[in-house]
Amino acid sequence: MARDTDATAGTETIVVPGPIRGGHCPPPREIVLVDARKVFDFCTQEDLLERCFTIPNLGTGATILSCRITQIQCEEVADRQPVNNGGDGRAIVSIQITLTLQIQVLPAMGMQPVTVERTISFPKQVVLCAPEGTDVTCDVEGSCICTVQPNAAQGEPNVCCTIQLCTVLTVTADVKLLVPTFGSVLPRRCPSAASPAGCPPEVEPCEPPVRLAVRRRERDRDRDRDKDCGCGN
Repeated sequence: MARDTDATAGTETIVVPGPIRGGHCPPPREIVLVDARKVFDFCTQEDLLERCFTIPNLGTGATILSCRITQIQCEEVADRQPVNNGGDGRAIVSIQITLTLQIQVLPAMGMQPVTVERTISFPKQVVLCAPEGTDVTCDVEGSCICTVQPNAAQGEPNVCCTIQLCTVLTVTADVKLLVPTFGSVLPRRCPSAASPAGCPPEVEPCEPPVRLAVRRRERDRDRDRDKDCGCGN
């Protein structure tokens, strides 16, 4: 909570964090210099992979009981390649994703299940707004499904897995920004969970974070113009 005084009217306005109601705010009291982590680019990309492996000693009736991804690593590799001579800060960024599959297999009817692990690594390239001095981080989530290939010849891969991944790429850098402020924030008093008499606490309404909706036409237009929020293979 910050207090802002209107010098002309002689009134005091209390400014609190939260949604802006009434469509306006009082003028800021000062402009401060802050250290911040600026996001230069933020996008997602989906990948659908198929990998086949050889799992020994699979007999008649072998089946896959489950498949899950236990570890995922994602890192930037190689040097960035500027796009359009690097004039607008866009660059081709190379990343490598490494993941571990844990597959539970029933080798044959009447046998005990066994668990095997296989590691997959694959590189990919994306186009990002990544000027010099920025850091690229990526978070990956995914799922997998595997099937036994009963007609595989001796020595050929006998288990094939389909892996679906969603990669979130973020380009950031530490910057110093000039920000208008309403003053320092003072903590409010936290209400007790219940009164001594056992009555429910009196609390102010709490509004969740708002996610701005994008109109369907604009969303489709942006998607057609540049797939995957600015990421490109």
